[in-house]
Amino acid sequence: MSPIRILIADDALEFRKSVRTMLALERDMEVVALARDGQEAVEMAQKLQPDVAVMDINMPRMSGLAAIRNMQAASPGTVPMIISSEEQRDTLLEAMALGVRDYLLKPFTADALTAAIRKAAAQGTQVKTQAEAAKAARHERDKLLLQLVLEYFKAGRTDNDALKIYAQYVAHPLADPDLIARLAEVFVARRDWRTLRAICDRLLAASTPQG
Repeated sequence: MSPIRILIADDALEFRKSVRTMLALERDMEVVALARDGQEAVEMAQKLQPDVAVMDINMPRMSGLAAIRNMQAASPGTVPMIISSEEQRDTLLEAMALGVRDYLLKPFTADALTAAIRKAAAQGTQVKTQAEAAKAARHERDKLLLQLVLEYFKAGRTDNDALKIYAQYVAHPLADPDLIARLAEVFVARRDWRTLRAICDRLLAASTPQG
């Protein structure tokens, strides 16, 4: 099993060294980056995609919370946890709103740190598993939708049930423009001008050069 890949972000050099030392003997953990501020943490996270980011709250250039907010786009698979020298209720609530579930107050023991990191990593694994399952489910739904559209269209169906399926398909962001154009004929025959207008707008946007 691969070790938990960890990013540590804190503006104090000695603290960064101390945390890395705490984790040095943990066989299931690997410190892959040490960041001096929030901006550097985001850049390192984007490059290295760590499993867990141990973030200080108060850092120069970019705070820990701002870095976590930016990290959600730069490294969505990274689970953040925060550390601070003082407990602030408002800060904790803001952190929870960003998806942070672990909050350690300085000073803390090596056992407390490793337990929090393992908990965060487990949460990350669960989220990734759920995301992969949701993606697979969407893929299956998309396949079924396309299959129904092709079957109904081949059979020449223009009843209400078929139109609902056609409408779902033409609204899909990955729908084939050629098939959409063929389905437009059905909506013309049924005088469904609203759906037809949406189809025309979409086909026009797809045919317009970008930039």
